[in-house]
Amino acid sequence: MTMGRTQGKGLVAGVLAIGLIWMMGPGAGAQTAQERLKLVVVLSRHGVRSPTWTNERLGRYSAQAWPEWSVQPGYLTAHGFWLLQSFGAYDRAAFAQEGLLSAKGCADPGEIYIWADTDERTLESGRALATGMFPECPPAVHSEAAGENDPVFHPVVGQTAGGDALFAAFSERVQRMAPDPAILEELQHVLQGCSPKVECATAKQPAVRLLDLKPGVARGSGDHIVDVQGPLPAASTLAEDFLLEYTEGMPQVGWGHVDGSELRRLAGLHTLYFDLIHRTEPIARLQAGPMVRTIMETLQQGVTGKPVAGAKGPLGEKVVYLVGHDTNLAGVATLLGLHWTLDGRTDDTPPGTQLVFELFQTPKGAFEVRARVQMQSLEQMRESQELTLTAPPVRESMKLAACGGAESCSWETFLSAASSF
Repeated sequence: MTMGRTQGKGLVAGVLAIGLIWMMGPGAGAQTAQERLKLVVVLSRHGVRSPTWTNERLGRYSAQAWPEWSVQPGYLTAHGFWLLQSFGAYDRAAFAQEGLLSAKGCADPGEIYIWADTDERTLESGRALATGMFPECPPAVHSEAAGENDPVFHPVVGQTAGGDALFAAFSERVQRMAPDPAILEELQHVLQGCSPKVECATAKQPAVRLLDLKPGVARGSGDHIVDVQGPLPAASTLAEDFLLEYTEGMPQVGWGHVDGSELRRLAGLHTLYFDLIHRTEPIARLQAGPMVRTIMETLQQGVTGKPVAGAKGPLGEKVVYLVGHDTNLAGVATLLGLHWTLDGRTDDTPPGTQLVFELFQTPKGAFEVRARVQMQSLEQMRESQELTLTAPPVRESMKLAACGGAESCSWETFLSAASSF
């Protein structure tokens, strides 16, 4: 399913050519003649990767062997690189349509700044976006030193943070948001080698049955302040691994039992787990507060025209990418009150998802912030569909909670809200 280098270059050229044509007239996201787009900050999830669990660990939950991947656990695949390269080419064409960048050539790489987490998959995702935007002169990808923790993406939070009140609130929310037993049954059937809704009591039993795991809540470890116990955490990981098989373009998904429709049902288990572990507001404050402040401080440089401590990139940048993880997107969305329904799923963040924050200046000199979410559909990823302005990613303008649900937020209101985290 992976495209070759020659085809990838053709893809980029095609997207940029379409961008030139579209610049002749207004587009869905084009700015009006009375305002100017000054700066864009994009919080992006990395692209399609291999599962983070080894096949040996995954095999404890299934009756059949899991497929082999071409890269080690948690690494960006070649197909994932190509998909984000396509996304980068689309982004440049879209920004050119809005008058922010030139549609071709190497005049703008110095005005693009890419900051990535230190994982292989995030660094390579940053390089894929850079190559897609500027195939002849990709900008550098910046990060903390190799092996160092980046507190913007992974804040160092003590396990006593929030105290007993946070733990009690989280425990109560877990009880109210238990997963649908029918969906867990469907996943269990797939893991036993059966069709999702077909009883398979005589099938081979895996070493661990999801439905035998006891639910509960525990104090967390690492960057998890609290942890959910029971079937949901494992179900979340297993469902996402099927999504990775699907978006990687593997011929069979879930041993041939999971199609696009069933995948969307099972993916709800992953979304539910993320809702609990990353969208519980007190937890999101601890985990995502630094990222919200980084986005705010980077936009602030565009407003003030002066260096701002904590901002990413030097003055004068037009586009800043922060390449991280689905955990970062979920936390930021929670703190800013952002929700969406795209590609048949609500608040999901598949590989490559972008939260885009645009800073506009009005004719009177005032500044406004607008936000949108965009992602490649599952089929666009599976089928290696090229992104263009006429075949864009699925996307949605979002309403900022701080602005009473409006899609355009005054800078002063956005600044006040973001500064509180």
